[in-house]
Amino acid sequence: MTDWSGFCRQLNRLGERRLLVLSGDVHWAQAQAQYLLAHCGEHSHLWLGAAPADQPHSPMGKYHSALGREYSLLVFNAFSGLHPDALGAAGGALAAGGILLLLCPPLEHWPESGCPDLRRYVALPEQADHLYSHFIARFVRLLQANADVLIHRQGQAFSLPALRQGARWQCRPDRNGCLNPQQRHALAVMLHCARQQIPVVLTADRGRGKSSLLGRVAERWLQAGKEVVLTAPSPGAAAQAQTHCSRLLPFTAPDALLQTKPDADLVLVDEAAAIPVPMLLALARQYTCVFASTEHGYEGTGLGFALKFQPALAALFPRWRKLHLDIPARWSVSDPLEPLLFTLLALNAEPPAPATTGELSIRPLSRKALLHNDTLLEQLFGLLTLAHYQTRPGDLRQLLDAPGVTVVAAFRGEIPVAAVLVIREGEMEPQLASAIWRGQRRPRGHLLPQSLAFHGGHDDACRFRYDRIMRIVVHPACQGMGIGSRLLDWLKQHTSSDFLGTSFGASPELMAFWQQNQFVLVRRGLSADGVSGLQAAMMLWPASSQARAMLPIWQQQFMADHQPKSTDTVLPQDGQRAHDLAFYHRDWHADCPALRRFVTHTLPRTPLTGFQQQLLQAALQPGAEPAKLASRFGYSGHKSVISALRRIMQCYF
Repeated sequence: MTDWSGFCRQLNRLGERRLLVLSGDVHWAQAQAQYLLAHCGEHSHLWLGAAPADQPHSPMGKYHSALGREYSLLVFNAFSGLHPDALGAAGGALAAGGILLLLCPPLEHWPESGCPDLRRYVALPEQADHLYSHFIARFVRLLQANADVLIHRQGQAFSLPALRQGARWQCRPDRNGCLNPQQRHALAVMLHCARQQIPVVLTADRGRGKSSLLGRVAERWLQAGKEVVLTAPSPGAAAQAQTHCSRLLPFTAPDALLQTKPDADLVLVDEAAAIPVPMLLALARQYTCVFASTEHGYEGTGLGFALKFQPALAALFPRWRKLHLDIPARWSVSDPLEPLLFTLLALNAEPPAPATTGELSIRPLSRKALLHNDTLLEQLFGLLTLAHYQTRPGDLRQLLDAPGVTVVAAFRGEIPVAAVLVIREGEMEPQLASAIWRGQRRPRGHLLPQSLAFHGGHDDACRFRYDRIMRIVVHPACQGMGIGSRLLDWLKQHTSSDFLGTSFGASPELMAFWQQNQFVLVRRGLSADGVSGLQAAMMLWPASSQARAMLPIWQQQFMADHQPKSTDTVLPQDGQRAHDLAFYHRDWHADCPALRRFVTHTLPRTPLTGFQQQLLQAALQPGAEPAKLASRFGYSGHKSVISALRRIMQCYF
């Protein structure tokens, strides 16, 4: 019998972890996992994905809430889907001496087995059933090439390898809670800079004790009678820092912090890379801050944090300090699991330094080319991380597996210096398009046509074909040379769709870029994003004759909807929007301008009561909020007011 208990004890002595692949049918793999759990002693464990009834488990999509603590054994049931973000998170939650069990189909058949996780990348779940996974094909190849991966195949003999002999791994905190000299130095520097009101940037990979250091800084600062505020993109992202501070450490969201401006002697910003640069700079101007960020994290990396924020911070505060933690605090430096996950999920992908002169060539990249050239794939993915502050491993899977995705890159020599990621959307069946317009269906994906139909009020939007530009990025060393515009020109010449389109946070710089490239604004979000503070903008460039005929009509409606006090003219679509809001599930906020025009020029077929008239007129005022109307008119809440308004609008038909 395999001595699993002794193997785990030896791993713990070395401070290392291992990945064990159980490859076979689902019943065999689950039985092997249960056997292992029963023979490894008393250890904390968790199943991700489907699990036997008596096992602690979490659905794959809820891994964030489940992995807030450490485990000695984690069962990752890939029969429930190979969720890349969940796998990255699982690696960070596995303690030294732990084993990550990966349950999966036979490796040679896994890429074509119909991975359930692919449903996240298609509009309808059944579209994923027969998709071949290039992501899994790469994943399997890398697993088989790694000597530290343990692979147990159904029907084949398996034995544990001998582990190397080495000194016992030590992990004992000092009186300040620090685990190594690097942490002690960082704690001293952060406390000194807080006293001197000097901003600090702290970066680290996961497992280095970054968040725990923030908690210890807060503890020391609060003991001195100072006011400390913790902020992060979400309360969950700040939870780890709070657990390492014995005193109350209040959390405030970044936008609320800048809006309310509470008194604080020190602001700790955790996972700062997931907060847009303008907001970070505003915090730095307002408060003495420690900006902490995970590098190569499954939560989202954000190289813009290093390439844009840090130089801007240095310009504002020449005495700023940067600290980096690279010594693992929760496992040994010899641990093979972390570098394995980095490779599997491209967490260490970084763009190479490009040449800033030379001839530029632009060409599309096939998935086959990326699958067989891991260097190019990592260069490209590293480049794409620059375009968004929250790139995740799931984006790598989307790049390799999502139907309708195209990558076009600009090269100098063999080095990609710019790239654009495009996905095909639209051209929906009439029945589905009608259900989207009426608010009855919301399939995954198809962002542009769905938003233009349901929120923008264009009932014909779903019949057009769109190439949506998901990301466009130029390496910072090559920016300002017109390369981004050249990529768009290439797309304009080669698209077979009706529209090129994009959706983004409407900063002045981005608006100017798209307008310079003849893209036209057709929709703006109703509210600002809670983290970025920016409204979403949708812009289109017409490629076909039908699109060129339709775009001015959509522009006219967009302009009319954003002049809420103007009710002079009823647009052709207003009556349909009013009818389908009354009898279906269209969005009251989006349709309110059309309803205002319609009601001004149309008499109800069934007379309204005085109360109904008052409610309708109050609801049609610019800026009216249903929740406030509920209190004013005696309704139970937002939904009951909307239901009452739908009944009132039915009186017009």
